[in-house]
Amino acid sequence: MRRATAVHAAGSWPEAQASGSVTLTYDDRFRRRVRLTDDAGEPFLLDLARAQVLNEGDGLDLEGGGYLRVRAAPERLAEVHCHGEGDLARVAWHLGNRHLPVEIGKGVVRLRWDHVIVGMLHGLGAHVHEVMAPFTPEQGAYSGGGGHHHHDHD
Repeated sequence: MRRATAVHAAGSWPEAQASGSVTLTYDDRFRRRVRLTDDAGEPFLLDLARAQVLNEGDGLDLEGGGYLRVRAAPERLAEVHCHGEGDLARVAWHLGNRHLPVEIGKGVVRLRWDHVIVGMLHGLGAHVHEVMAPFTPEQGAYSGGGGHHHHDHD
């Protein structure tokens, strides 16, 4: 069985050497060792030294040559907008107080769709829209590295 033993950040691997791709949800993009299937239906073993976040465009280095391009699968998300920055900060505080993973953008917060949380957000005056999009939440202050790539959560 093919083995992917290293991750190269998007833009730092020879994409012309990609022999395929693998499309994964966020939960499946944070792994150390797991059997997966690429987009062509071929199995491979992700076998990393430590758990890492796999981001859109990253390259999985295959033993024996070649790479698999990581694609972030669309997921059912709640996209939250507010009337002003203060309201958005208040919403973000309530989400953080519940330890929910969130993706923060300019004037918007995204989180996994949850009808109970969506009801709470409406109660706070937020505008919530259901979207299908890749989900890459913030990694947190204690995850190390300061960005979205290659964190060790062991």
